[in-house]
Amino acid sequence: MILKPFRLAVMLLSTLTLLACNTPNSATTTLPESVMQQLPQKNTGPVSVKGSCKQREVDGYGDKIKLEVEKNDVKALDWTAQPRGSACRFELKNFTQTSNQPIADLQSKKDKKCHVYIWQDDDHITVAVYACKKLCRSNDKILPVLLDPKTGNCQPKKSG
Repeated sequence: MILKPFRLAVMLLSTLTLLACNTPNSATTTLPESVMQQLPQKNTGPVSVKGSCKQREVDGYGDKIKLEVEKNDVKALDWTAQPRGSACRFELKNFTQTSNQPIADLQSKKDKKCHVYIWQDDDHITVAVYACKKLCRSNDKILPVLLDPKTGNCQPKKSG
């Protein structure tokens, strides 16, 4: 499936980005230069989107997400990721927004190591989790969700 390698590449980029977030209690997260170079060079700025997405891959992996963000301020999040044989749910009521620059950073109220990150580049909005193993045993199998920045729907598959 064409989308799966793309999602895995985004997941790697997400992991590098998330490891670099070292100021969780500030309004701005400072990333090391080496990580900044890995981020998309054509960042379109703060995320502003209201959308929902439901998708299922051929291997059974699925996502269902409702998201509302205004200028990197997360107003609503309800995301159920379904790696094979399990489900993990991430709801805004269980997180606190700790940063909005350069990306939106939501920290779990139950496990301070667990984060949901949201950012945008020219092609898509990315929603990804990091270090949420205590809240979701399948955390290491959760792939980022890619949303169309114009519609808020699942990112269309690219042919080629």
